[in-house]
Amino acid sequence: MKIKFYLLSVLCALMFSACDDTLNQIGSSIRPDGDDLLPKSAIFEINTSTFLFDSVYLRTPYPLLGQIEDDFYKTTITSDYAAQFYVSPNFSLDITNSSDSLDFTLGKDSLLNNQLDSAKIRIFYSTYYGDSLSPMVVTAYELTKKLPRNFYSNMNFEGYYDPSNSVGTAAYTGLDEAIADSIKEESDYVPYIDMFLDDSFKDKFYDAIVNDPEIFKDEAKFEEFFPGIYFKNTYGTGTLLRVEYTTIGLFYTTVHTVESSTGADSIVYKERTQSLSVTPDVIQLNSLRNVTPNSDILNNDTATFIISPGSYFTEMKLPIGAIMDTLHYNKNATAQYLNGFNFNLQAYKPTEFFTQYQPQYLLMVERSKMNEFFENNSLPDNQTSFVSAFSQDTINGVYKYNFGNINTLVLNIADSLQTAKGSIDITDTINIAIVPVSIRTSSSTGSVLQISNYFLPGGVALWGGEKKQKATMIFTEKVNE
Repeated sequence: MKIKFYLLSVLCALMFSACDDTLNQIGSSIRPDGDDLLPKSAIFEINTSTFLFDSVYLRTPYPLLGQIEDDFYKTTITSDYAAQFYVSPNFSLDITNSSDSLDFTLGKDSLLNNQLDSAKIRIFYSTYYGDSLSPMVVTAYELTKKLPRNFYSNMNFEGYYDPSNSVGTAAYTGLDEAIADSIKEESDYVPYIDMFLDDSFKDKFYDAIVNDPEIFKDEAKFEEFFPGIYFKNTYGTGTLLRVEYTTIGLFYTTVHTVESSTGADSIVYKERTQSLSVTPDVIQLNSLRNVTPNSDILNNDTATFIISPGSYFTEMKLPIGAIMDTLHYNKNATAQYLNGFNFNLQAYKPTEFFTQYQPQYLLMVERSKMNEFFENNSLPDNQTSFVSAFSQDTINGVYKYNFGNINTLVLNIADSLQTAKGSIDITDTINIAIVPVSIRTSSSTGSVLQISNYFLPGGVALWGGEKKQKATMIFTEKVNE
């Protein structure tokens, strides 16, 4: 039988504004005529623990690149990434009258020397972690086959590229020393790494432009022709970049003859560029290596942890059996209604355990459905999944993620459990994962467009072990007079 749900608007409003000691003040003045609604409340202690999840779904718009030594993990974290590139509808390179003449949508000009001048990758990054001056090297390999739709951090890119055939290499530091200070001072400046690609790469594109221009008009054909690039950290330790976006520039020079009425024709040379970019419409995957279990993190007596990019998450055991038993303890009531299950995830002061930046957002979802959530590119529905932002009251020393009323999650789980088992035992618990996430929003509307696993360096310590998390349940009993 389905668990009944009845939302009493007055009680819900009180739930978010009242303290626990005022809950018993909700009295008969708010009861509808003819019914005897008895408001009740109960406090539940929630058992939590830390677990290491070694297989995080890592399709992301903002990959990491580099390698750092992490004292907290007592290990080295290495991150590489691979990306497809989007070919825009404006990428139109149609052959005209002769083999040395192309239409670049800017007029029919001859291509100088019948070739592209060069090709260059530019990796833009928004920030770096670690040492700003550590010498680092990134090497690019052209992918030999399409990237998988789903990719996890415990996998690697072996089999997707030829390690003996790189197409480019670039040295860099996090401080971006190769860029002039005058450029860095510009308001729209974003740090970047430039990598010139081998001639074989640009020649491949030129041959396709000349011999099979339809490749650039069809996304499937283009993906077959050019599956993407794998970016691998091949030298250095100390810096980890947060990549904002990646582009490939194809540079070429055109020649145009300007006819003159006097007969003194002139020749105009123009340097031009066509670009390919990584966009949210194509696949971008990250890999993380050398994350090892840390017993001090996993077995702490007073805290649980959420740490990135090591994939330490918090699990809470939702006491669904005890909740349902409390809800239905009065056998004389004709009905019981779960009005609210209010849950604030209490955290320690960010600097109390370690100084890493705390994740801004946490996702709450059944642990068994966590992978499915990310693979399906799901958004929180406030029924089976919830997202909360970090908040702090430094004056009163309160740090928390307020998930608010999660009674729909409780009821959905109870319905599923009862359907599967036929009954709910008082000892039944459901494992709920609390994981850090990144949120991408619309710049125009502010609406959430995408949620992905958060794996920038950062962490937060939550109450755990002997210091229990607590949830407040508000429910009503209906007794007909």
